Amino acid sequence: MTGRSSLAAKDPEERRRRILAAAVQVLKEKGFAGARIADVAAAAGTSPALVVYHFKTLDGALAEAVGSVEDEFYDDLERRLPPRATALERLRLIGELGSDTGPAVGNWALWMEVWVRALRDGQTRALRRALDARWRQTLREVIDAGVAEGTFTCADPQATAVRLAALMDGLAVQVSLRDPDVPEQRMTGLWLEAAAAELGIDVDDVLGRRRRASRARKPAAGQPTGR
Repeated sequence: MTGRSSLAAKDPEERRRRILAAAVQVLKEKGFAGARIADVAAAAGTSPALVVYHFKTLDGALAEAVGSVEDEFYDDLERRLPPRATALERLRLIGELGSDTGPAVGNWALWMEVWVRALRDGQTRALRRALDARWRQTLREVIDAGVAEGTFTCADPQATAVRLAALMDGLAVQVSLRDPDVPEQRMTGLWLEAAAAELGIDVDDVLGRRRRASRARKPAAGQPTGR
């Protein structure tokens, strides 16, 4: 059975998932301006009619594709959090995942496509607002938790969430553009250092340096502890 007929035979949810994955691929390769329904259909191994059936328009498919990438980020965040994670642990993991230099670089390119299109397109502007609201709310919840735990000091949690969200976005643009002043390996540290300053916490604590140093100093079983 061919790829196209095989996809057509799958259940609707599986077809929808495959088309969304194809839309993400096309967006990364061609951007909003260069993408066509035929490109998404070809990448998914289906027909343009099925793309339209599931998403009505190309913009609908592309918007849901960006949303699916965001969902994957938040799902990954929840999966990787330890049970009863502290606010500091949540903040550190957000910094690490948000500035992941692997597939995230391609995902940040999607965000740049959204920002450019949102300048002139009302539907994309609404999408941008919704996604940014979710991002800022995620940071706000961590900040509020840290204040409640007594770990963070923050006079205006909402303003801090907006600043930290904007900083992550700005750093990601520079990394995606391969700016030599913002190398990939520094993005996490730069963001967490700024978060430490915003939240009144020691930079070594937020970077986990003391914990790593403590593990490095701890002798292995049976190893002498002195000279």
